[in-house]
Amino acid sequence: MIRTINIAEKHAQFDAPWSPKRVAKVDNYDIKLAKGEGEFAWHKHDEEDEMFLITKGVLRIEIEGQDDVVLGPGEFCVIPKGVRHHPVCVEAPVHIMLFERAGVTNTGDNPDSDLTQELVDL
Repeated sequence: MIRTINIAEKHAQFDAPWSPKRVAKVDNYDIKLAKGEGEFAWHKHDEEDEMFLITKGVLRIEIEGQDDVVLGPGEFCVIPKGVRHHPVCVEAPVHIMLFERAGVTNTGDNPDSDLTQELVDL
């Protein structure tokens, strides 16, 4: 069944920061929502690109070997596979929509982080 998904309503259904929730699938990709507060762990995804779309707040993504990327509402960026990055909330709470290949662990090559979360459907 085709349905409309309201991003703001879905974000209102949870509070835990850095705990992604799957709201839809597109082929072999998960569309996830997360909230950010403070800093996330430095990590990379060896085999997958990762797209960050900000719907609320301001997120700075520190990127190893290059200038930071700063994203506000309505802006997105793609972090290529293999690039170490470190999301930091500048203006919290940050509401994030992530596009990732199915099966991606949120902490990438840092699976023992306290921030590693099991994906939950919303």
